[in-house]
Order: sequence, then C-alpha cells, then structure tokens
Amino acid sequence: MNVRTTSTDALYCQLAEELRSKIIRGVYPCGSKLPSESELIADTGLSRSTVRHALKILVDEGLVAKKRGRGAFVSKTLQSHADETVFSSFTTSMQGGRSEFETRLVDARMADAPSDTASFLRVDPASPVVELVRLRYLDREAFCLETTWLPREFKELLDTDLDRRSLYTALREHFHRVPANGHKTFEVCFARPREAFLLDVERDTALMLVTDFVYDIDGRPLHVSKRVMRTDKTKYTEPIR
Repeated sequence: MNVRTTSTDALYCQLAEELRSKIIRGVYPCGSKLPSESELIADTGLSRSTVRHALKILVDEGLVAKKRGRGAFVSKTLQSHADETVFSSFTTSMQGGRSEFETRLVDARMADAPSDTASFLRVDPASPVVELVRLRYLDREAFCLETTWLPREFKELLDTDLDRRSLYTALREHFHRVPANGHKTFEVCFARPREAFLLDVERDTALMLVTDFVYDIDGRPLHVSKRVMRTDKTKYTEPIR
C-alpha cells in the first residue's frame, strides 16, 4: 500500500485516504472486510496507533464499521452514505416520489463563476469552470432551474448525458468523488426574463433560491449548485432533532 513518508500530510491521513479511495473505487466492496490492523501494519510499516487512527477517521465518516472481535468492514449502506440527507442527489430524491420526474440539460459549458462560487471552489475568478444548467420537470411541468459549477477538472461532464442520470452518479463512476458535507442557503428571489421563460411564470414572480456548497469526502470543494424553484410547486420539510 502506497503511503508516502515524504508527504506533509500526517501518516494516518495518508492511510485513511488510500483506504477511502479503494472503498470508493470498489476495491473493497460494500460489506467486505478490510485488512486487519496487523496486516495493515505489515503492509505499510506504520505503527498500530497510526493504523487505528486512520480507521477511526473512516468509521467517523460512516464508510467503515468496526465489529468487536471481527475487524473493520466497509459499510453496507455506503450508497446511502454518499447520497444522504441534505446533499442527496436531487434526481434520486425526486424519483422516489409518486410524480413523474424528468431532467433536461439546457446548457453545458466552460464559464466564469460568480465570485462566491469561485471563492468556495478555490479558483481564480478569471479561470473558467464547468457550468451545467438543468431544467427539472414534475409531471411534465417545469418547476426548477438548476445551475451547477464545478472545478475544470470535471470538464468531461460537458459530454456526459445528464438527462438520464444524476450528477452524483456520474461523479462517483467517472471521478470517484463522493459528496459528504457542506451547507445550504435559502433565499427568496424574483424571476428574471430567462427564469420566467423557462419556468413558465411571470417576470418578477417570487421564487425560492436554494444554494448548495458541497465538499467531497476528502474535504475538497466539489460543487456549488443554485436551484431556482417555483414556490407553488415546492415545499421543504426539515426534521427537528
């Protein structure tokens, strides 16, 4: 196992990253047993405390579950872990309902990102990023216009069919990147000409604007998405914990 002793990252972080990558790529499938602590020590030359620290990171992330006396196993709910809670795939969550849901890719290009997006993605504002614009339909009626920005390393997505598959599925399968955490903002906005035309509403109609700032499982900025949604077709329910 390749753990670089010359790296500036802590050794347990390097080991956690190596194991995480193999889990995401399917080298260690859901439910499979990871190498034992002794095997990892022999394979990497790292100390037992370093190996345990790396495994604890994966346990805390929900990727790995430890079973007393049996070892560490890849979580059987890895798929749901990747799509859970507030950063679930919008396509997946909508398809779970009873209504007919469709997505149409309106535009896919390299473009300048808004300043807040460029700052989150840690890119120069003058450096183009991937911009995806998708229109969502519910029972064949447009209800959501979504714009997503990603770093230029995801340029391959410009040639990907995102009408029939979710963005998160494409990110997992082609780039081995999994959304993990971040934050949302909720605002009221008013329909500009393009939004009014695509969503079939009057100009200046009040709309809901939901913005997702999402990191991947390694803590790297993954994407920013802005969804402009018709308020007569949208309702958010948040659990109280």
